[in-house]
Order: sequence, then C-alpha cells, then structure tokens
Amino acid sequence: MNKPMKAMLVLPLLCSTAFAQEAPRALNVKAQGAPAAANLRVKSSMVPTFEIYQKKTVKGKTEVFKVKAIPELNIGSERTVEATPLSPLRLPASQQLVVKPVKKAPMINPMTVKIPPYTAVVGAPKVVTSPEAFTKIPDVKMLGSIKDPSVEEPQTNLMKMDDMKPNDYKLLQALIFLEIQQKYEMAMGLFSELMEDKEHRLEALYNYAMTAKGLGLNTEFRTYMIKVSQETKNKEWQERATKALVEGITSLEQSDIALIDPLVTKYEMDVTKNSDYQITRAKYYSSIGNLGMMEDALMHIDEKSPKYPEALLLSGLFNYRQNKVDEATVNLEALLKATDGDKKSQIRNVGAITMARIQFQKSMYKEAFQSYLKVDRSSPLWLQAMTESAWTQILSEDYEGAAGNMFSLHTDFFKNAFNPESFVVRTVGYLNLCQYGDGVQVLEEMRGKYGPWKGKLEAYNKAHKKSTDYYETVKNWAKNSDLKEVDGLPRAFIVELARHPGFMSIQKQINNYEDEITKFNKISFTLIKMEKEFLTKKAEASKDVATAKSKGRDTASAEKKLLSYQIQYHIANKARTSIKNLRTQGIARIDKEKDGLRTDAGKSLQGNFKNMVTNLNRVLDQNDVLQYELYSGAGEHIRYQMAGGEVTDKERPELKVAKEKSLNWKFKGEIWEDEVGHYRSSLKNVCAQDNSVAGMNEH
Repeated sequence: MNKPMKAMLVLPLLCSTAFAQEAPRALNVKAQGAPAAANLRVKSSMVPTFEIYQKKTVKGKTEVFKVKAIPELNIGSERTVEATPLSPLRLPASQQLVVKPVKKAPMINPMTVKIPPYTAVVGAPKVVTSPEAFTKIPDVKMLGSIKDPSVEEPQTNLMKMDDMKPNDYKLLQALIFLEIQQKYEMAMGLFSELMEDKEHRLEALYNYAMTAKGLGLNTEFRTYMIKVSQETKNKEWQERATKALVEGITSLEQSDIALIDPLVTKYEMDVTKNSDYQITRAKYYSSIGNLGMMEDALMHIDEKSPKYPEALLLSGLFNYRQNKVDEATVNLEALLKATDGDKKSQIRNVGAITMARIQFQKSMYKEAFQSYLKVDRSSPLWLQAMTESAWTQILSEDYEGAAGNMFSLHTDFFKNAFNPESFVVRTVGYLNLCQYGDGVQVLEEMRGKYGPWKGKLEAYNKAHKKSTDYYETVKNWAKNSDLKEVDGLPRAFIVELARHPGFMSIQKQINNYEDEITKFNKISFTLIKMEKEFLTKKAEASKDVATAKSKGRDTASAEKKLLSYQIQYHIANKARTSIKNLRTQGIARIDKEKDGLRTDAGKSLQGNFKNMVTNLNRVLDQNDVLQYELYSGAGEHIRYQMAGGEVTDKERPELKVAKEKSLNWKFKGEIWEDEVGHYRSSLKNVCAQDNSVAGMNEH
C-alpha cells in the first residue's frame, strides 16, 4: 500500500523536470578561486575570519589584547562555474497503481446509547483547622507612634582648602608606584627627590626605606628606617617605623634590638606571635648575658613556629649555662625529635654534638656514641663528631671500634681533611689491643703528614701579623681551590680554618652585601630599559592619535595614553639621575661595613688559626709519649709471651650501630663516606690475661 503511494507522489516532480522548456544542465569549474591569507582562520563553512582578540608575550607573560585597527584583509576569491547541457532524461515507464478499498467502520446512532445515572455519595468536608488553633495565635502589639523627624538648618562654614603643590603630586605618584604598581625603581627616584623637601622629608625617608626593602636592599632599608625611628619626634611616624622594623627583623642585625625593643615597649606593640623577632631578641640578650630577657623571648615561641628548633637549642644552652643539665638534656632531646625529618639541619647537628658532649661528661658513653652518629656528614662538625665518638669507644673499652673508625678517616677519601687528633685515638686503640706494631706505624704516618706543617705554620704566623692577612689567604684560596698551598699554608689546613662557624656566619653576611651592591647597580640598568620601553609606547600612542584624527574618530583615549607614557618616561629618566647620589652613598656605606666585616672575619680566622696550631702542637708532642708507651708495652708483651703467658679472653662491650651495618676491615680498601662511624678493626686483643702489660689501662 505504501510503496505505490510513494511512487505517485514523486512522479509529478520527475515529469515536470523532464518536460521543462530547457534541458537540464551540469556545472563545470571555469576558474579556481584564490585561498585567503595565511593569517586568517578558515571556518568549517569555508568562510575566512580575522581574530579580534590576539595574544602577545611581554616579559615572559602571555597577555590578550584587542585589535583596534583592523587591517585590510585578503579573503581570497570564490571559484567560477559554468553550466553544460545534459542529455534528456530517460524516465521509466509509469506503472499502474492498484488501490485496495478502505474498510468502513459501522455507524452508531447516538440516540440509542444509554448513560447510567450518577449515584456517587459526596463525603464530609475536610477539616483545615480547629478552634484550638486560633487560641495559639500570639498577640501582636500595636506599634508605637513615630514622631516626625526634627529638621535643622545646615550650618555651613567656609574653610580654606589648601591646593596641592607640585611635591604633593610627586608624593602621590611615588606612592602609586610603590603600593599599587610596585614599580620600585620609579618610586625610589621620586622619594629620593622628596628627601630634600623639609615638608615631605620624613614621609619620603620612611617610604624610601620601604621601597629599598621591596628591591631587596636590606641594609638600605635598615639604615633609613632606623634613622626615622631614632631621629623623629613625630610619634605617629616613629611608631610606624618601629612596626616596619619589627616586621622586617630578618633584614636587621641582632644589635639593632637594643634600639627597637625600647620603642616596642613604648608603643605597647604585640610581638608575642612574631617568632622571628623573638628569636632575634633571644640571641641578642644571650650575647650580652641578659639571661632573664633571653628566657622571656624564648617563652613566646611555640611548637608550631619554624623557629621552634632554634629556640630549643637556645633553651638548652640557657639551662646548661645555669648548671641545669637535666633541663638542658630535655631541650636537646626535643630538638632532635622536632628535626628528625631534616637530617642536614645545622641546628640539629649542633644540638646532636652538644647532647653527645653533655652525655660524655656524665660518663654516658653508649648514649653519647649514638648522639655523635646523629651529626650529618654534610655538617662542618662531622669530622670532630667522629673523633669524639671514638673517644667514647676508648673509654668504653671498645678499642676495635675506635681503631676501625679512625682508620676509615685516614684513607684517601679524607686525605685533604685536617684531623690530627684522629691519629692519637687510633694509636690509643692499638695500644690497648697490644697491637704495638700497628700503633708505631700510625705514629709514623702522623709524623710524616703533620710534622712538616709545624715549621710552615710558625713561618706564616711570623710573616702575617694583621688579621686581614688571614682573610686574604682564605680569599685567594677560594678563587682557586685546586691549589695545594696558599701563602705557605697547606690546603687541608685552610679548608679546616675556613669551616669554622664563626667565620662562615661573617662571610655569609659579606656575601649578602656583595649581592646588595649588584642589586643597587641593577636599578640603573632597569631604569634605562624602562625608558626605552616608554619611548616605544609613546611612539605607538602618537601614531594612534594621528590615525584617530585622520579618520575623524574620538582621540581622547589615545591622547590619555600618550600623556601617561610621556610622564612615565620623564619620571624614569629623572629617577636615574636622582638615584645616582643615593646609590653612591649606599655603595660607599656598604663597602665601609664590608671592611669592618672583613676585619671581624680576619680576627675569627686568626683566633681559629692559633687554636688549630695549639692543638696540632699538642698532638705532635704526644707523639713521643705514645711512642714510649708503645715500645715499653711491646717489650713487656714480648717478655710475657716468652714466659708462656696467654692473651686475654675477656669480653668487652662494643659501642656500634646495628649488626647489619657494622663493617670489619683487614686492609686498606675502598671506604664509603656514609659508612664512616660503622667500621670495626678485625685485629684481636692480644694483651695479657692479668692486664699487667704497660699501657693497658692507662688510656
């Protein structure tokens, strides 16, 4: 039924097409069109489009901007087609459609339909509320009457309004650059000009210091902000300067607390939650011996503060200086627990060696040995900790462990290390094992390595009387660390001399000053770069103004931009000249402070030099005593064995790490740095059973 119907519907259309007056024609491409320009994006509908919003990269950041002047676009051209005649259509012959008759439904007389009567019963109405509900409605009191408002005539008094002066506008510009745009170089130039104006000098000094802080010029911030806090009689600005100094305490010196703390008390500032300020207070009061104020500062540093480990170390030292050894031990244990996740922390390493020395003094050698092992090998204290840990083994009669660990420090891996005391410990270990030949060999090795140094050190000390000479020696070695000797001093001695914490802290400050000079010089280059950028933008804005005028458009926006770039170019150009004097003064001040620091660093090196020479001479002097003990003990031992004596089989305690990490050695082989402290000598104790051999228990 459906198929014949479809054929009938299509046929008239086909017939009308076939008998049209003109024969159907096909399309041929007469000429191919030209594609659109490469910078245009072609949609799926083959329509070229131009992007109004485009991207550009400025100083490493990608920004989106709107194209305001659309250039002439090359959208290409469409192809040309033409029609060609077609042969007449050959349609199939029409077919006869056979339609089946439609079945008709029987007719129904509506008058014969019977409708039954409606007999449904309607129920009672639904109860929405009850009388009791009305009794629960609260009474609403009537509002009181509102009085009409009283209207008074406004009192207008004319007052004189001060017009803004040029320097007021300059200050406003500088504050915009500082606080909003954070263009510190531009702000610094304007503030430097305002310092010469008496009316704006105080505010300019304060904001200049804040600008210096933004540029990383910490000593410049410190100098000028302290000047504001100490010189002004204006309480408002003095309080603001004090607050800025407290917030920037990490940029200051410990000695500055003497100036700041009284002002903090004067203005009742809450610094209890400022852990940086409190730790600086604690260090300062510790340095001058005011333990009460030191304790007060440490009380305000809680466990969540990043300064908590440092506070624990200071608390431990505080309690130890007051002979509260148990309290100091508790502080140091808490420090080691708090820094367990940071093994390389310098605070942790100092705490570990301090804990070990306290335990050593209390004859807790096993605990002290484990504490020494907590000093990380990256710390400058590591070699000293290993040597001291060997002494704990000696005093615990674990001579194999002491000799083994000191042997590991005498391999080629540590050939450039300065540690003469380790030879003494190793020799004492051999002496108590009655391994006299090995002990004599160690003394010969020590004499061969450090004996020639004695004359060199004495000659250097005579030729270099000034403390700055020591600093220059270390500085010359740092320039070429491959040199084996500098000014007659061996490389190993210089390395140990420069590893002293007192010198390293001063040198770190000197390095910070060098970085600050670099930053100061960079300001001028930044301003020159900004001038060039403003010139380019000014030229572009001028073109935009000219284009807008030529096309009869509004030029207000373009002229506003042009004026902005002209002003910024003028400020950048002038700032470079204005900063010049301050830069010269700042660098001169930094150089002067650096000279003072170099002197302090030289004194630190000179003092450390004397201590190292004294220790070396003491070790070399012990060489003869130990050699006598070795030869004397060897003679007694030979006589004892010739008489048929037997060696001791006494079991001695061992101070060592876990068994799987303990290593025995029999010969000079490869030593792993992270295994130092875990070695044990495989030489056996061959002393007499009755311990009668000389030197057995005297060390």
